[in-house]
Amino acid sequence: MITWIRTTRELALENIRPEMTAAIQEHFDTYNLGPILKDYSICIETAANQQKKGLFGGGGVGGIKIPKSNVQVSILTPTWLVHCVQQEGQNYAAAVSIPLESATVEDYRNTPDYNMIKDCGVYITGIFTGKVGLQGNTLTRYFIGLGEEAAANEFKEFLFKFIQKTRK
Repeated sequence: MITWIRTTRELALENIRPEMTAAIQEHFDTYNLGPILKDYSICIETAANQQKKGLFGGGGVGGIKIPKSNVQVSILTPTWLVHCVQQEGQNYAAAVSIPLESATVEDYRNTPDYNMIKDCGVYITGIFTGKVGLQGNTLTRYFIGLGEEAAANEFKEFLFKFIQKTRK
């Protein structure tokens, strides 16, 4: 069984890790997105640590749990979501983005998946710019894990509100 322990905090753009800033800028340059972050509303960083119990519940070697970690940054504007992930031990990151007018969002707790695996976050469904799932104009469902902190809740509130505004 896998358990994720996540913490989410609000973050200023200038405090994003350098590798993640570089990945985001490369993403913008590759897809000619321009200055879409000039009017960002919220930026959050989520640190995630995975703990997996072993075959007999002991976990890892000699009963020691070996966590896997990643850091995710999500930047939200009234019209775009930019998401970047850096895995533990890697000196590079990967970024994707989605225009909110083509996105739908579900709170993970309101999905059938929550009954199987208790977790916190959102599913974003739409056509992403960047390398997630299949390439091209393929509808993709992407999970963004969040902690339980106020910053995560504020991010979700903004996300639902901004997506709804694009439908008017």
